[in-house]
Amino acid sequence: MVKEYQSIAAFHNNSSEMVDVKKLYQGCGHTVHKGSFYYHIAGTSTIARTRRLDTLYIDNALYNNLSYLLTNSKTYFKLAADENGLWLIFASRTDESIMVAQLDQKTFSITSYINTTYPRTKAGNAFIACGVLYVTDTKDARVTFAFDLLKGKAVNVTFDLRSPGGVLAMLSYSPKDRHLYVWDQSYVRLYVVHYISDE
Repeated sequence: MVKEYQSIAAFHNNSSEMVDVKKLYQGCGHTVHKGSFYYHIAGTSTIARTRRLDTLYIDNALYNNLSYLLTNSKTYFKLAADENGLWLIFASRTDESIMVAQLDQKTFSITSYINTTYPRTKAGNAFIACGVLYVTDTKDARVTFAFDLLKGKAVNVTFDLRSPGGVLAMLSYSPKDRHLYVWDQSYVRLYVVHYISDE
């Protein structure tokens, strides 16, 4: 079950609606996009979306035996939404590199696969913003790898994200307000994202 709040005020007043996601979900890689909740069905190579239950099998993905895509958050699949739509980040069972699939929300299918060739073992967490995948180091202190998903090539971008220490369990970009939301050591933190092209 997931609690749905209509607003921040509703959250503070603990006024929520319960949503039955119908399956046991696993990890911190879930997202809400255009009114649906997307998540990894525990113990499978399948992601799901609700209001009604739709499922999508992901071929050739690592999804068990503690071979996490993102070890710090114990996540095998990471769903992300940005200005270009819905994405799925996962590790290839073949070479354990980070893969990204672009999803068609209407048909709940995969439109393309992108192999970044970046090893999952070097990743702490990841997010997608404006068509670019950003990956943190294993301490989640610095973004050390970026890949332009629209152009299909690595981008030379690195920057400090946070002080090392503790566990950054979740990192998600919101295209609605262009903020980065972080679950860091039991606190929700918010970072305002600025792009050089915006200035």
